[in-house]
Amino acid sequence: MESIEMNSEIMNGLFELDLDEIIQKIFLNLDPLSLKNCKCVCSEWFEFIQKRVWNSKPAKKQLKKRLMNQWKFSDPFITQYDEGISELNFLVGDDDMIVCGYTRGMARAYDVSTGELRFQLQCSSPPTRRYDEVQLDLGKTVIGSVTDTGDVTIWNRIDGTLLYQSKPHGEYESVYGIKVTDDFVLTGAGDGSLVILENIKGDWKMTHKMCENREGITHIDADGKWAVMGTRESIKLCDLEEHELVENVKPIKVKVWMLSFKYPNAFVVGGKDWNGVQIWDMVMCVQVRHILKDEKPYHNIHLNERFLTISEFNRTNNEACSVAVYDVLELIDTTIDKANLWNMNSAYSPGGFFKQVNAVSNMTSLIVSHTSKISVLNFWKDRISLSREFLLAEIPNTRQNSDSD
Repeated sequence: MESIEMNSEIMNGLFELDLDEIIQKIFLNLDPLSLKNCKCVCSEWFEFIQKRVWNSKPAKKQLKKRLMNQWKFSDPFITQYDEGISELNFLVGDDDMIVCGYTRGMARAYDVSTGELRFQLQCSSPPTRRYDEVQLDLGKTVIGSVTDTGDVTIWNRIDGTLLYQSKPHGEYESVYGIKVTDDFVLTGAGDGSLVILENIKGDWKMTHKMCENREGITHIDADGKWAVMGTRESIKLCDLEEHELVENVKPIKVKVWMLSFKYPNAFVVGGKDWNGVQIWDMVMCVQVRHILKDEKPYHNIHLNERFLTISEFNRTNNEACSVAVYDVLELIDTTIDKANLWNMNSAYSPGGFFKQVNAVSNMTSLIVSHTSKISVLNFWKDRISLSREFLLAEIPNTRQNSDSD
């Protein structure tokens, strides 16, 4: 107790003398959990940490470097939530929430810190089918979903209020790709069409429909004005400002199961069709790398700033499926031999025949869905959350429209 009081007196003395640089160095040398707790000591400490640590470019650079090292060289805090539903088809997440898309036209949004269910979303319009896979994407203000039966739905991410639901690609066209950006929602369908939805004075509307592509779309992603579409035959680059395909001098012939995109590079997995991960420069139309070519097939891929996460395809009844994480900057640096690429591997039970493991990452954590569970591996380690099992009785009513409150 005396030691704590003495340390408090020293810190108070430093604040009284306005020794900001020394105080900043002290806070920067704390572990993330201690730094977070220091914000709760008093308003003076809170304001200093917010201003001189988190909002200082040099200090933030140090914290980002530490985070990178902890991703690569430390063991995470692991929290596991059992949500009681194992029919998961798609997983997205960010630093605030996790959203799971299931195989019966439904999605659920969870709090990333507690695992508690925020709301449940009905993504398919009546009449609903027994089997209707859901894909999702998360934006800053909305959640977007698409289904096999062609429904495109946009929700308010704060409370799950329905903002838009229709079938803009056609009544009988399956939709297999969605990208939510700050300005629009982009979707791609089995007939090859791309649709752009925009918020016009508070109402979400289809503003453009591009039908130039004739190959069935399997997945899409976008970065700024550029989008890539994957099909069963190739990868194509699209200029979203001009609303047209970019004609490649050399076609990129790849069967695409799923892809991620950070201009100019597309990162592609082939599901049951081929093994590993292919990386393509979409401007030069050349393959940058093909890793894990002779090893495993992967069905899920996710890119989050610095890290690429891939999940192994369960084509039979694997006891465990691999989840691997790679450093994107290393992957696109062709001077680094593939044997020297940093990677992190873990294995999870898919839970049954043809059931899949899905993984994504946010700034600080790897998030993995397996069986009915969601595991959160926190590498920043600024909080300790307890694992828990949720009962179905805890599920609130499904959000179907804005009047369902």
